[in-house]
This record gives sequence, structure tokens and C-alpha cells, in this order.
Amino acid sequence: MSDLLSKNLEELRSRQPLLAQRIFDEMGKLPLRGEVRVEETPSGRWVKGLGEPFFDRVPEAGRVQGECHLVLGVGYPPYLFKVLRSLPKDALSVVVLEPSLERLLATLSATSVYMALPKGCRLSFVVWEDPDLLEEALFYNVVPLGIYLFTGASRHVHRGIWEAHGQGMSRLEGKFWDAVRHRIEMLGNSPEDTLLGIRHGALNLLRILRGVDGKKLIDLWGGRPAVCVSSGPSLKKNVDLLKGEEDRFLIIACDTSLIKLLRRGIVPHAVVTIERNSMYELWMPAVLEEFPEECKRILLVSQSVSEPLTAGRWPGPVFVVGKMDSPADTWLVKEVLNMNTMTSGMSVAHMAMCFAVGLGCPKVALIGQDLSFDDDGLTTHAEGVASLTPEGIAKELSYQRLEVDAIGGGKVKTHYMWYYFLQIFERLLSGFGDDRVFQCSERGADIRGAKPIPLREFMDRFGGDGTVRHLGVSETKPRDVTQEGTRELLSRISRAKHDIDFCLSVLDEMDQEIDRAASAGLPPTRRRQHALKIADLLDRLHGAHRALAFIGQSYTHLSGVTIARTRFLETVEQVRDWERVHREMVASHRVNLRFMSQWLDYMEAQLSPEALVALSDSLDLKDRDLLEPLGRALEELLGSQEPDLLSPLGLCISDMLCRVDILREEGVSPELLWMAAKFLYAQGRAFEARHCMGRAYGMLEGREAEAEKVASFFIDWALIEGANDLIRAPQHELAVTLLDSAKSVMPQWSQRIDQLKQEVLASQRRYVDAVGEVAEYDLAAMLLGLRNSAQRALMDGDLPRAFEEVMKMEAGLERYPGDVVPHFAWLARTSFDVLGCDDTRVDQAARRALDFIFSIRESLSKAGFQWEPRWLDYLKSLGMDVSLVSVASCDEG
Repeated sequence: MSDLLSKNLEELRSRQPLLAQRIFDEMGKLPLRGEVRVEETPSGRWVKGLGEPFFDRVPEAGRVQGECHLVLGVGYPPYLFKVLRSLPKDALSVVVLEPSLERLLATLSATSVYMALPKGCRLSFVVWEDPDLLEEALFYNVVPLGIYLFTGASRHVHRGIWEAHGQGMSRLEGKFWDAVRHRIEMLGNSPEDTLLGIRHGALNLLRILRGVDGKKLIDLWGGRPAVCVSSGPSLKKNVDLLKGEEDRFLIIACDTSLIKLLRRGIVPHAVVTIERNSMYELWMPAVLEEFPEECKRILLVSQSVSEPLTAGRWPGPVFVVGKMDSPADTWLVKEVLNMNTMTSGMSVAHMAMCFAVGLGCPKVALIGQDLSFDDDGLTTHAEGVASLTPEGIAKELSYQRLEVDAIGGGKVKTHYMWYYFLQIFERLLSGFGDDRVFQCSERGADIRGAKPIPLREFMDRFGGDGTVRHLGVSETKPRDVTQEGTRELLSRISRAKHDIDFCLSVLDEMDQEIDRAASAGLPPTRRRQHALKIADLLDRLHGAHRALAFIGQSYTHLSGVTIARTRFLETVEQVRDWERVHREMVASHRVNLRFMSQWLDYMEAQLSPEALVALSDSLDLKDRDLLEPLGRALEELLGSQEPDLLSPLGLCISDMLCRVDILREEGVSPELLWMAAKFLYAQGRAFEARHCMGRAYGMLEGREAEAEKVASFFIDWALIEGANDLIRAPQHELAVTLLDSAKSVMPQWSQRIDQLKQEVLASQRRYVDAVGEVAEYDLAAMLLGLRNSAQRALMDGDLPRAFEEVMKMEAGLERYPGDVVPHFAWLARTSFDVLGCDDTRVDQAARRALDFIFSIRESLSKAGFQWEPRWLDYLKSLGMDVSLVSVASCDEG
């Protein structure tokens, strides 16, 4: 090995250690290379001896533009060196695709490729289609800059290699862009969405630890043929074939298809569910109400991120797993808790298939897996499944459509989200081997890797010997949380908290470097030195905590363009924007780390001996049996001087709320709902608290109560509505209305209520400012901001300023008439009320407002504005000859 090759490989190892090790392993297997012959020509040279001969052209003169670059083929040295030298000084990222290890080694043996890069530019190589190596290349080079930025990369194709080895190069490029697209789709998980999954995982702790042993499931069901049941329109074609076949096939239902199976007398062995939010309400309450006994025989396979009520209320055995595809799940469930994770894809259908394959089922059938509309182009799901709701149908119909290959030939209509699911199926299937999974839906999209055959044929060919059974008592008994196991878990949690402390210390260093880089009077070269150190610190942070990198990836990616544009720090504007982006990034990471630490504290407290003893008294109770102990516990905790949410009592309450649906359970009192809402709000779970207050209000409405109690209820509800809760936006307008209601009931509390109202409006202003930075929300955010400014002006007693803010809302009249017209109605009504008052400033503001309203009368009338009779006198006072005409509307027909 030459010294130069050794040096380049060491550089590679510091950036892509997996790739470097793979190259070292493969180098020993390469045959001895003969002499490389180079035949020069006026336009380039022929290269022979590195596989198929190829023509190596001199890179075209002139510097290319752009921050990101994709190089296809390294050519023969110094081709790649010259390509890298031709990049602009502001280049950020270069990915080199080269499917020939021999050609890559020849280049690394002859040129110092890393020395050819512009300062601060990253370089990574892709040689094989291995997913781990592709992920490593992206994680080092593309992810830190923002994957959206790389989608516009300049493409540099070595024409000679493409002509000689185009098939291999094209396949490698396709795999690379698949990985990029997968990364982009993963950004659908916002930081808030991912953090919600971490919170749910912590709340699901006892179900994770006490669930069915995965090894027992493999012993019981491994080696049996399986049928995975989804909810597509084709389910009507063959679902009844499963009736009476439960002893020959392992039947795995997707959550929304379960109720349809049970109504047809088919009791599956397992049901799988994957979503973080809103899925529980869609399928589970109806199933448990209609089929409580049947559900006791069915294994629930739930993601750790699923709503805690899912596993908490399930009457049968549970198996709660982490999602191996998610670094956040892997961190919490595998690294911290040392429990089960599994590949799950992006949909519940992917999860069902992966569960069957993971058990060791040799043959797996997919039914109801259309991934397309029915033949009418409108039907999205089979009749009778839980997902067939007006909202669900409208959502599916709203997606952009396209056509894909159909089972048996021809085309079927799908939409881009189903198409993405189709691609994930094919990616998963490529690792399962041939003839393992069969597409038995009998219509819909063709899935490469899943051979299409009718379900009857699958059953005839692969049916089991009648020994497939549901879980028995021995397999379903919850596992004990042992003292020894608890000690190990507490040690792991302690290490995880130490890791978070380390990450916070790195953020402290970043803050110091940002201060230095943004300090006044510093030349650009010095600023860039500090900026490069910050980039290194960010890499160090993300490398030390992959879950944190995953949670923060959306912000990093969205900031990529700004970072690229401002990286030279040469102007005041560049320094200002660069500083803002980096401070926001640091602040975002701090919030995420503190949130993670909060729920690590929760799990640590729940595993204390005192908490486990306290929990043991009610651990096997569910639903109605929990109402009395839950009420007593809430009264005791909230009645104490300093309620401690992490005390054994507080932890018992938290876990009981995971096992009873107080929004639906009969016999729940409004007082219990109110107390539960205050507890959930204190935990940071404002969205769940809102629903509790809403149900309590519905029960209390019309009852007589003391004024203080009514006002206290409205104040608590207002605080809850005005609070942030991850993926759910605060409801500031409702919070203000509720505070006004409290004030009307208890006017003697006006000072306190006005202070709370000011705090809500200040919170709304911060929210509006943050949302306003997202372009697509500019107009909506502006309207929200104007309402907020008007309300604050009213709180300050400045009526003219409030009028001015409302008049500005005319900009949103055409797009948001339902929001704008009521404010103009208030503006007109209030202006008439104060017209002619002693305060000339207010009187003039009222006249300006009325004149403005009349000037846009045509637009307002079209939007449904009602003109009250006082307009007649006002316009006559201005010398206009007007009359008021009432027009009765009628339907055409």
C-alpha cells in the first residue's frame, strides 16, 4: 500500500469508518492488478486495466456553480482531483459515486483528493449499495447541511465510465437517491412529533417491561404461514376465506381492519398499531365496546410511540416494541431500556409484514393491500373498516394522483403517499428473500418482491397443519419487573442522563463560539475560524447522540440554505442571519434535551422501589375499576401543599390515566375530569387536558354553582387552552374568551384575570412571530398577529390603535372571510357606539374606521358582511342620498 493511499484511507476512516473498514476487508480479496495502460488522444485518453476499458476525458474548463455536487465516476487520476479543484469556493458538499473499488483505489493511490477540496467542503464516497454505508455517507456529508439543499446538487458525470459501466452506475445512483428520498420523507416526523413519541414511550414504560416475551412468540408462531390483513377495497374479495382457518394460518390484523374481521367471526391472533396520535380514537374504543371478550385472546403489537391508552386499556396480552427505523425509538427502547425493537416501515401494513417475517413465518400473504383506489377511482378502503371515515376519505382524495403498475397488468390509480408506501414495501422485501411474501390482494398495485397469487392458492399451497393457536395463559402472564432488572435499568437511565449532560456542555461551547464569531470588529477570516469550530462541535454533538440529531434534523435541514448563504460572514447581514440561525439551532437542541431529560426522570422515578410498590395495588385494574382509586389519588395529590408529580402517588395517577379512558368511560364525574385536566396540564400534556375540560364543561353546563368555582374553572381551562403541547397549537383566542367569561362571573378578580390575559396575549405574540417565519403561513400568521395586537391595544385602553389593527385585516378578506368579517362587524358596531364621544381622538378613529369600511363595501358584501340600520343615518350625515333596502334571498331552481 502506497503512503498516499494509506493517508487517504486514514482520512476516510475519520469521516466514514464503516466504508473504510469495508475497503480494507475487500482489498485483500482483489486479484493482483496488472499494468494499467493509458493511450493518449487529443480529446482525452483510453484507460485499460481497470475493468472494462473506458475513455477518460479532461474535465471541461470553467468553474461550476452551486453548493452541493454529485460526482458519478472517479475516472483515472488526476480526473477526480481536477473536478474537485474546479468547484467554487462556496461549495459545501461533494458525494462521489464509484461502483468500482479498483478505480477508486487507483485514484486514492495517486492523488490527495481531500487536499483538492474548497475550504470547509465535505467529501464522502459511495461504492456499494449497502444501506448502512449509504446512511453513513449521508449522515456525514448531507444531513448536517440540510438534505433539501442537496436535492439541487450539480451532477458531474464521467461520460466514459457511464458509457462502459452505465448499468452499475445507474443502479448505484438510484440507490443513493432512494436513500435521500427516504431521508426527506423521514422529515415528516417533526421534532414535536418525535418528542411526543418519546413521551408516549416513557408513559408506556410498564407495558414495555411487562409485555409478552418476544422469544415465546417466536417459539409459538415461528415456522407458521401468516396472513396480514389490511383495509384496502379488495378485502371484500377474499376476507371470508379466513373464516375457520385460524388454526392453519397466523392471522395478523392491521388496527383498522380488526373490527371488520371480528364482525365476520374471524378472530385474528394479533393486531398491530403504529401511530403516535389520533389512531387510538379511530379504532380501539369501538372494538373494545363491541368485542371485549374476543380481544382478550388477541395479542396487541403496539409501537412504544402509540398513545398510552392503546396498550394500557387492551384486555389481552401486549407486546410493545420500539421502531428500529427511528433513532429516537432505538435510543429509548433499545439503548436505554434494553428492550425489543423491530423494523416497522412507515405504515401499519409494513409493520404487520415485518412482524410476521420477524417471527420466522416462512410464507406471508398480504390481503387488502391495494395501495390504490378501487376501480371507481374514489373508494379508498373496504366497507366496514375503522379508517373509512369522512375525514379519512377526504384526506386520501386530496393527495396528488398518479398511475402505477397493477396486479395482472395494466395500471391503477394511486396517490403519492401510497406510492411512497409501495416503495418502502419494495425496499423491505428486497431483504426478505424470494418467495417469502405474496401479494394476495387480487387487485391493486403490483409490489415488486411480493409475487401476486390468489389467496385461495396461497392457502392451498402453504396452509399449516392445524397447530396455530392463540396465546395461552402461560404466554400472556405479564412479566415481573425484578429487583435485579430494575437496578440494571436505573444504571442505563443514569448513563443516558449523563449523555444528555455532555450534550448540554457541547451546546455551552457552541454558545461561546457563536459569541466570538458574532463579536464586533472581527475580520471575516477570524469569524470563519470560529464558525468552522461550531460546525465541528455540531458534528461532535450529533455523533455523540444520534437520537438528538434525528429530532433536530428538520430544523437543521430547513436552515441549510441560510447556513450556505451566510457561511463566509463577510457582511453585517450575513453575520446577523448566521448568528440567528445558529442561536435558534442551539436553543432548539436545548429544549429537546431538557424534554428528554424530563421523561428520563419520570422513568427513573417510576422504577424506584417505593413507586413500584405503590403501583402494584392498581396495576391490573382497567377502565371503570380505576375511577374510584383515581379520584381519591387526585384529591390527595392536588390537595397537598406542594404536589409532586414524581412522587409514588403522582406516578400512580399518571399510570392510571394510561389505563382508563376518562373521556368515554361512563360514571366519570366533572370534578374528576377537572382534577385530571390539572394533573395532565402540570405534566405538560395540555392537549389531553383540553379534552377533559371540554367534557367536564358539557356536564356542568346548566348546573348552579358558586361564582368562585365557575370562575376558577374558566381560569384553569384558559390556562390549559393557551399552553403549547408539542404537535398541537395553543388556542389563544379561546383562552382569552374563557378569561372574559371568568371576569364576567367574578368581576372582583379583574386585576388577576387581566394579568393572565396579558400573559396569554404575550404568548400569542411569541407564537405568531415564530409562525410568521414560515412563508406558507405568512398571511394566516399576519391575521393572527393583527388580532393579537388589537386585543393588546384594548387591554391597554387604546381603542384607536385597536381600530387600526383591525382595518389592516382587510388584506386577508378574500382568502379568510370567515376570520375577517366578524372583526369588521365588531369594528363597525364599536365605531357607531363611540361616534361623537368627548374624546376627539376616539371620535376621529371611529370616523376613519367607518369611512374605510364603506370604501371596501363591495368586497365586504360579497364576503357576507351585514349592514346595520345605523349606516343609513351616518351616510346621510355625510350628505349622501341613500336608502336601506332589504333583499330576501332565495335559492335558484
